[in-house]
Amino acid sequence: MRRLLLSALVLIAACARTPPAKEYQLHGQILDIKPDTNEVLVKHGDIPGFMPAMTMPYTVGDAKLLAGKQPGDLIDATLVVGETEAHLSQITKTGHAPVVDASGPAITASEMLKVGDPVPDTKLIDEDNAARPLSSLKGHRVALTFIYTRCPQPDFCPLMDRNFAAVQNEVGKTPGLGDVRLVSVTFDPDYDTPAVLKAHARTLQADPAVWHFVTAGKDDILGFAAKFGVTAVPSDESPTVITHNLSTAVIDADGRLVKIHPGNGWTPAELLADLTAAPAPAH
Repeated sequence: MRRLLLSALVLIAACARTPPAKEYQLHGQILDIKPDTNEVLVKHGDIPGFMPAMTMPYTVGDAKLLAGKQPGDLIDATLVVGETEAHLSQITKTGHAPVVDASGPAITASEMLKVGDPVPDTKLIDEDNAARPLSSLKGHRVALTFIYTRCPQPDFCPLMDRNFAAVQNEVGKTPGLGDVRLVSVTFDPDYDTPAVLKAHARTLQADPAVWHFVTAGKDDILGFAAKFGVTAVPSDESPTVITHNLSTAVIDADGRLVKIHPGNGWTPAELLADLTAAPAPAH
């Protein structure tokens, strides 16, 4: 009996372990290096079994990997993809070539919202195919982020989903945050229809009373995203993959911008602190 119980406990422990990270070989060209964030922008070919050819920023597991590297370097690299993050563990320079075009769509400062600005009331549609303009959430403090459901990078859109799920959990048990609402905006409206967003919300166990997933026409979405500093364009190599950056915003109960977190470096605790600090709705 004791041996049977021990075997069962070992089996349970094995099932609870985090799945091992997967490794993929990447061949491409460095377009840009950001040593302050241990990030490198790489234009690469197909990664068999993971993603088609595209241009994507990657973090490196060790800052020393960037030593001696420069834009234009041709590289072989190992991409390590875990359940919650991805990084390059090895980078080997194989040659050098001129960078043909490292530029991307630019957003001017005048396009972006500033703290205190009212957030534009774009015609957004939610996962139930119902109108969900941000004006419908006035009287609520709002956290808003951008995603697309087919995003292959675990530390990009999927990380935003996990962070919002954690925020939703804390909102539900924190006195004084009952008014908070979460909004995930897709920048892939052609694929992320309301039905797709509804299925995605279900997999995340999103509470439809708290967390909305919204879309709109492509021009409306891109214009709205630009207000938060977000650009999203199909990869030259594959229209199913979108090259994009990230931005998460806090909006007060009057519909005005409180704060923007660029990128993916923010934590659920930081976002909860921002929501708590935002003026609560008047009762």
